[in-house]
Amino acid sequence: MQIMKYSAADPAYTQEYALRNLVLRFPLGLDLKNEDLSRDLTDIHLGVFDGETLVASLMLHPLEDGAVQMRQVCTHPDRQGQGLGRMLVEAAEETARQMGFTRMELHGRESAAGFYRKLGYLTDGVRFYELNIPHMAFRKSL
Repeated sequence: MQIMKYSAADPAYTQEYALRNLVLRFPLGLDLKNEDLSRDLTDIHLGVFDGETLVASLMLHPLEDGAVQMRQVCTHPDRQGQGLGRMLVEAAEETARQMGFTRMELHGRESAAGFYRKLGYLTDGVRFYELNIPHMAFRKSL
């Protein structure tokens, strides 16, 4: 397994798009083709590759005041439970630190709250909805 940084202009982005749809949109009856993906062009993309195949990905979006937002975190269903998400989030934190960010923020699905808490993320526990799914805001000092 190898973690690589890439951009929306790289061929890996095509695999990321398909993975995000498979994991994050199709189960909800949605499709990324109907969404505004303009932030993808400037976000930092990280992925876990098994050879040439992308098996997990996320994006980092710079915010203000030293913060960066982690978003669109996903792992291929056949590869979940293997520690790839943890590996990827830890790499994202290190990447963000190296770029000078001091805080990671994210909107995580409520069903993933345990995952983020195990990685040291804090939340106020307030539920809100994105795409009709319960989410919570998480944050972690880097």
